[in-house]
Amino acid sequence: MKAVGLVSGGLDSSIAVALIRSQGIEVVALHFTSPFFGRKAFLEGVMKRLGAELREVQVGEEYLEIVRNPRFGYGKNLNPCIDCKIFMLRKAKAIMEEEGAKFVFTGEVVGQRPKSQMRDTLRLIEKESGLSGLLLRPLSAKLLPPTIPELEGWVRREDLLGIAGRGRKAQFELAERFGIEEYTSPAGGCLLTDPIFSKRLKDLLDHDAFTLENVELLKLGRHFRFTPWYKLVVGRNEGENRALLRLAREGDFLFFPQGGKGPLGLGRGMAGPEDIERSAQVIAFYTKNGAEKTAVIVRDFSGTSRVLEVPKCQENVLESLRIPKG
Repeated sequence: MKAVGLVSGGLDSSIAVALIRSQGIEVVALHFTSPFFGRKAFLEGVMKRLGAELREVQVGEEYLEIVRNPRFGYGKNLNPCIDCKIFMLRKAKAIMEEEGAKFVFTGEVVGQRPKSQMRDTLRLIEKESGLSGLLLRPLSAKLLPPTIPELEGWVRREDLLGIAGRGRKAQFELAERFGIEEYTSPAGGCLLTDPIFSKRLKDLLDHDAFTLENVELLKLGRHFRFTPWYKLVVGRNEGENRALLRLAREGDFLFFPQGGKGPLGLGRGMAGPEDIERSAQVIAFYTKNGAEKTAVIVRDFSGTSRVLEVPKCQENVLESLRIPKG
């Protein structure tokens, strides 16, 4: 008997794997990764100890449309949780069929999340994913109608659980029982639930700049919107400066203080002379060298460079450009 499970790195999904494995069922554990979530390296050791095969499922361009226009709306931030779960489960169903597995399971708990884990929503997700009767939630199974795996005796319903709500005591006890020591905090792995990241993402959506390349930039530095066609990202440390250099592409501008000590800025989009000068002033602001003016090198992707002597940007102007504001 083989089953396919969704694993996030959180405690609940690892417990679900442990429960299914304890019944002698082979498990293919699917871990979805995207620019917004994913931590496969963290899970490798956990799944190995539980005796499950970990398989990474990368999603990219096809997932952007779900974020851009979720059929069932967003959660508190820009997290399309219902559409996201349906998307993953449809992928899991296809893999189940390819593998000759019998059913799919998740670590969902009834009532744990108000947007995606209420009873009616769980039924909706099951129906929309095409897994009616074949989607098992081991942690809350005793609170839900029996599934085909339970009715057919593929799994023992009496050995499944009836956990509900947001409490974590039962999960912590089960983690100790199964020897699960590594896990992430609840909802801690998805950037779409983060309010600051979501505001930066909304800026991309508002300015028709929502691409995988631009999403990667959202994870770095300080962000400033100059015009609908141009923005600046400024590194906060040496590591971010290096990362911005790696993400630079044709058409981008690079800004850094002459002498190299200070932040690096990456300008993306159509920039006029005023935008270039203002970008250099932002770099001067964060250079903090105490000078009245700072020499800032401006370099385009072709390698052409020039030096601008600029005063630091005024703080009120800086804040008016910042994403998010404040």
